[in-house]
Amino acid sequence: MMLPEHKQALIEQSISLRKQPRPELTEEEQQEMFGKLRMSMKEHLEVMVTVFGEYENSHYTGVITGLDPHQYLVKIKLNHDWKVIDFKDIVGVEF
Repeated sequence: MMLPEHKQALIEQSISLRKQPRPELTEEEQQEMFGKLRMSMKEHLEVMVTVFGEYENSHYTGVITGLDPHQYLVKIKLNHDWKVIDFKDIVGVEF
């Protein structure tokens, strides 16, 4: 038999072990991703954007419709929806 406090501590430890560290992107990698985002917007090309998540990354596929370099925001048009993403959370862009 386990005390409730010990059980809760084990659950919290298990959750914290699944956290993934935020990748450190170089300036060159960030510029390359921004270039792909710009090309998607200019040429209306579909891209897959990978967004960092504390436990699991998310993937969004669509066409970039807006870039705000001052607020570091990216707007992507999905099938029937829109998503605004903070550029600092983007860890990958693929055509």
